[in-house]
Amino acid sequence: MADLDRLRKLGPWLAAGALALAFLAVWQTGLIGRLSDYDRLIADMRGGGWRGPLLCVAIQFVQVVVFFIPGEITQIASGYVFGAWRGFVFSTIGILLGSGVAFLLGRVIGRPAFEKIFGAETLDKLEHAAQSPKGRWAVFLLFLTPGAPKDAMSYGAGLSGWPLGRFVLISGLGRLPALLASTMFGGQLQERNYTAMAVTAAVAVAAGIAFYFYQRKAGWAEE
Repeated sequence: MADLDRLRKLGPWLAAGALALAFLAVWQTGLIGRLSDYDRLIADMRGGGWRGPLLCVAIQFVQVVVFFIPGEITQIASGYVFGAWRGFVFSTIGILLGSGVAFLLGRVIGRPAFEKIFGAETLDKLEHAAQSPKGRWAVFLLFLTPGAPKDAMSYGAGLSGWPLGRFVLISGLGRLPALLASTMFGGQLQERNYTAMAVTAAVAVAAGIAFYFYQRKAGWAEE
């Protein structure tokens, strides 16, 4: 217990060092370049054999742990290369692994460090949701919310008393609709099925708007 308290006192330095090392590692491997170059990303994923799926999983993992990397473009790319369903599976594996690692880092490093990075308001909202009487439903809705900082929230969730398995399951379920929409869009783009792309985009936007108004009306976060 004393060792854990001592480790948490070093939290801000550990967090800064871990994130700096993660960014350096990603930079050295060239993943940043791949993520910013859609054509190169597609070519790398088409490398053949097991390398393409492994790269897809690795990129999604890194995108969660190094939370400032946008994930939508890589999810669309995975659907483009592997098809909607295979891309969905590979992306889901990487995201779940990344979420679990982020959760464990949050638990070990502690709140003071992540409060400096994410702000007290984000952590308070997640903590309130997790500890509310409808905690599982509330956290699910947080991860379902369009535009929510889901990767950052994975770190914050580690500060709760939740077990790892429960968090990965519930947060993963919350992420699935948007992830599936992205990989479907990528698969339809590869097939040049522009009608299906328009329908997918319209359904996603309509669902996001409907959920926004439902969320406001229900006021679940304030319960």
